Amino acid sequence: MVVSISRDSDGQDVINATGPASGPIVDISGLGPNWEIALHILYLTGGKRALFCIQDSTDGFATWYPGPTFNPFGEVQTNAPRKIIARSSEFPSLRFGQPGAQLRLSLVALDDGGMVRYTAFLKAE
Repeated sequence: MVVSISRDSDGQDVINATGPASGPIVDISGLGPNWEIALHILYLTGGKRALFCIQDSTDGFATWYPGPTFNPFGEVQTNAPRKIIARSSEFPSLRFGQPGAQLRLSLVALDDGGMVRYTAFLKAE
């Protein structure tokens, strides 16, 4: 199964952000322990930082635990995107397969004056 974790309210998988944003909530309760998350940074303003965090929850995000965190810095141009991968072997504490487990990708911070274009996917069994 492959699912977008960066879809916006218009159904687009590529996000253009100038500030914090959260992706869709994905049910991971029925998924196995082998997974991979790919974050594609398609553009990032030169000299700016973006901070992304995978979050999981079992109570609808009233509370959540942090998972992989990605912190790209510097200029990323559309003709030379950056791909960042997180695998289950590196983050075994994410609650895949647990009752009520959900996951989301959040852009938690972006430097003032910055813009980031990104897309992300979860691949799981």
